[in-house]
Amino acid sequence: MTLLRGGTVVAAEGSRRADLRLRDGVVVELGDLEPDSGEPVLDCTGCLLLPGGIDTHTHLDLECGPGLTTADDFASGTRSALAGGTTTVLDFATQFHGESLAFGLDRWHAKAAGVSSCDYGFHLAMTEWRPEFADQMADIVAAGVTSFKLYMAYRGSMMVEDDEIRAALQASERLGTTIGFHCENGRLVDALVREYVSAGRRTPYYHQASRPAELEREAINRLGVIAAPLEALHYVVHLSSGGSLAEIRAARERGARMVVETCPQYLVLDGSRYGDPDTDELASRAYVMSPPLRTPADQELLWDALADGTIQFVGTDHCSFTLAGQKAAAADFAHTPNGGPGLELRMGLLYTYGVAAGRLTPERFVEVTSTNAAKYFGLYPRKGVLAPGSDADIVVYDPNGEHLVRHADLHDATDHTPYEGLPLRGRVRDVFLRGEHLVRGGDLAAGEPTGRFVSRALPDSDIR
Repeated sequence: MTLLRGGTVVAAEGSRRADLRLRDGVVVELGDLEPDSGEPVLDCTGCLLLPGGIDTHTHLDLECGPGLTTADDFASGTRSALAGGTTTVLDFATQFHGESLAFGLDRWHAKAAGVSSCDYGFHLAMTEWRPEFADQMADIVAAGVTSFKLYMAYRGSMMVEDDEIRAALQASERLGTTIGFHCENGRLVDALVREYVSAGRRTPYYHQASRPAELEREAINRLGVIAAPLEALHYVVHLSSGGSLAEIRAARERGARMVVETCPQYLVLDGSRYGDPDTDELASRAYVMSPPLRTPADQELLWDALADGTIQFVGTDHCSFTLAGQKAAAADFAHTPNGGPGLELRMGLLYTYGVAAGRLTPERFVEVTSTNAAKYFGLYPRKGVLAPGSDADIVVYDPNGEHLVRHADLHDATDHTPYEGLPLRGRVRDVFLRGEHLVRGGDLAAGEPTGRFVSRALPDSDIR
């Protein structure tokens, strides 16, 4: 039993100064409370009490080709998440070509069990579509995984065709699940990459040139056309460009049940990081991720859409590789491992450049970092809110002071952060996971990992 006193409890519906009591891993009481005899008390005066963050998009211990696996596994990645105020990650368990869906899910359970420091659930990513998957999906749902993923890019390894998208959405609709889509026109991306490489244009600059925003916009339009006649829930992962917002709104007007995720990199970083077209600087390889970084104008449009409800949640697409090792070894942009780290910094970046900058209210901040994800992915009200009966996943965020991002202060297993040197306002001071006080005064506690797999209900589409 512990009493958190003097803080401001932030919820999607509003904020209020309140004390919070937790017992046996759950929140039991909020209000103007007095400590019981012998009850530990944590002074939270001047701090925000937030529901634990839920990262909707991570890739931990992911094999990305022969001899290439992400730098962060579930041990390092979830410690990093917890240190940054994320208490639940939804990772992409992956079915590779020729495997059954159950085989892919079982492999990911084996990767995560016993080593995760925060709670975790899975989406099931399908690298192909086979007719038998329509029946196999029901077994995945019964196992507590109620969301899937398909790729409209990565031709030859993951990309599916339009008729396959329709078949998958129909199967998902029958089950009441949702499918996330990586939206880029994979055929045109493939053609542009080949053209640039064959012309000797191999620097990181051409990563963004080969994946222009128009190809994301086209894929979202196409997805909306396919989905509009159906009742299937679906969502766009890692939206990067402001121009695509018009396609999202149009798809919804046609009847598509489409929601949207974006990522911190598309809100605070831009394409100038790719450097000069003729210079292959190692630092620029840190930003080879897909979709690529866009323009400052795109950033502002995405912030507006996050505030007004066009975009519903923020994940990181944490897919980490070492810069000096894995990324440096590549011959050109086309072979540079695709992805970057970000799990630990999501909450701080969204608070700093959202709330402190006046772009998001504290209530909207909680919605897009926790509550909406909990609702849509079948975790609410167990998670995503601080209310009696909910898991005591609590972040004490001290909004005072400023510091600079330094990779040396982070807990991941890679050797860099794309956010190096950016100022952050405030800090994650304390974190509780199901009542366990695992971050104290900003320091991550030692000890055995206590993260658990969370089985999820069917999606709730009533989010904003």
